[in-house]
This record gives sequence, C-alpha cells and structure tokens, in this order.
Amino acid sequence: MKRILFILLTVLSITAAVFAFMYLSGARAELILFVLGGFCGIFLMNLVVMSKNNKINSYARELEKESIISNESSSKVKVLESKIEVLEKALENALKNK
Repeated sequence: MKRILFILLTVLSITAAVFAFMYLSGARAELILFVLGGFCGIFLMNLVVMSKNNKINSYARELEKESIISNESSSKVKVLESKIEVLEKALENALKNK
C-alpha cells in the first residue's frame, strides 16, 4: 500500500512539474512546484512516521508478551515451590509417625 502511494505521489509530482514548466511561466510555475514539494514532503514524512509508529507498537506488544510470559513463569515457580513445601512437610510427618 505504501509503495503504491509513493509511486502515485511520484507520478503526480512529475506530471505537475512538467505541466508547470510547459504551460506556466515564472512565479506561477515556481509557486506550484513549491506547494507540490511541500505536499510531497509532508506525505513522505507521514509515511516515515507511520512506519516508525508501527515498529514501536510491535515492539511494545513484544515486550508486553515477554512480560506476561515472565510473570506466568514466576507464578508457576511459586506454585511449584509451595507444592514442594507441602510435600516436604508431609514427608516429615510421615517419618515422625513411623
């Protein structure tokens, strides 16, 4: 999608530049090229910012997943530790009762 928009923007800007130089003269052509350059710059920076935001969002999701996995692992360890404690107490009681 971004490539299509970039190609479309490039074709439109080249067409406008050719039109401006062929049919307009002086200040009008310069003004059209200036405005077109501004729009192209804004559009290209928007594409760059959107790409960076997508990367940042995916990285944030990845960090969140890692955090959830580490929390899940730590809770599993706590459950296992408590089970071990219960088994140790049961073993001690069994040995005392023998």
